Amino acid sequence: MKSYIIIAGLNDKETKKQEIETGAAREIIAGIILHYAEGATLTDCSGIYTHCDGSGAVVYENSIKAEISGISKRDALKIAGEIKAALNQESVYFAAYRAGVLFI
Repeated sequence: MKSYIIIAGLNDKETKKQEIETGAAREIIAGIILHYAEGATLTDCSGIYTHCDGSGAVVYENSIKAEISGISKRDALKIAGEIKAALNQESVYFAAYRAGVLFI
């Protein structure tokens, strides 16, 4: 079964700070996912990266990781794109892999 991981940071790409509270962002992400899938696992996590604007600033960012199985890659990419737009992100992490997933 194909599975997907999508990780979205919560800092706005324009202001470079968190504009949407974590709980509200989780609800936005859940709503997007449930339009394409029956469910997912959402985990609050932290991201770290260096700004590419020449400042070299290291940023720690609240993030949300979604793990989804049992949908097409096309739908998973739609989810990632909608999350990116809804949270005003520069980019989101997207990984696709084959896993022996069972829902028991």
